[in-house]
Amino acid sequence: MSSKLGARHLIAATAGTIRRQGRAMLAAAPWSLAVFTLTLPFALLVYRLNQARDLLWVALALVNLIALSRMTFAWHRVVVLHGAGNTGNTVNSGAARGGTAEAKHLLLLSALAIGTAVLMRATGDIPFVLYMMLDGPANSVFFGSVIAAIALVWVPVLYLLATIGPSLPRAVATGEYGFRSLRAAMRYPRWPVMLTLFLLIVVATFAYGYLFPLTYFVRAAELAKGVFTILLSVFMTFVLMTMLAVAYRDSAQDASI
Repeated sequence: MSSKLGARHLIAATAGTIRRQGRAMLAAAPWSLAVFTLTLPFALLVYRLNQARDLLWVALALVNLIALSRMTFAWHRVVVLHGAGNTGNTVNSGAARGGTAEAKHLLLLSALAIGTAVLMRATGDIPFVLYMMLDGPANSVFFGSVIAAIALVWVPVLYLLATIGPSLPRAVATGEYGFRSLRAAMRYPRWPVMLTLFLLIVVATFAYGYLFPLTYFVRAAELAKGVFTILLSVFMTFVLMTMLAVAYRDSAQDASI
């Protein structure tokens, strides 16, 4: 049975992994990283399918998702293979590009990313709709209720994502998800991953807010803020994926997962 470690250890291990292996991770899939960064604004702006332009943005969002999968697959390989070399764990041959491992990684990542995006849009739009339907009750009770309702939805969702997330690097290493065994063997608490996910969602929400007005007219201030938040979103994605890989790697040291 694996010994439990604290959140501070996970944060320190993630920072150490980025310091030691960050360059190798970024060098593992530079073109995928570039494509992901360039198409991320279009993925965030996908909202409706009323015009031909919207279909183009959906296509670019799909390209963004594929680039995200290839990029994170390569990042996880660097971290997991490094861990495997130190601990004696065996990396499945399916972890090679184009194999079963990459297909399962893409499938799980797509489900998590699309589900999160849909929920982000729903929880972002519903309060506004209620606000308009109730004739704009600008009072603390209304806004407090909206915040409480959103928290009630997102806290369990973040916990679920933090629990399932380490199965991404496990799929890279073994070609299997192993949800139940990985949950039982997990050595770290979930809240650092939940917090990182929350920060990524917040940054992506701000990016959407800065980018959406640019679809109608371009202003230098909004453009600069949009570029900054997009780059910050990419950085937060890098930190999140590294943390998931570290959580799996360290948990796999003491268990056959």
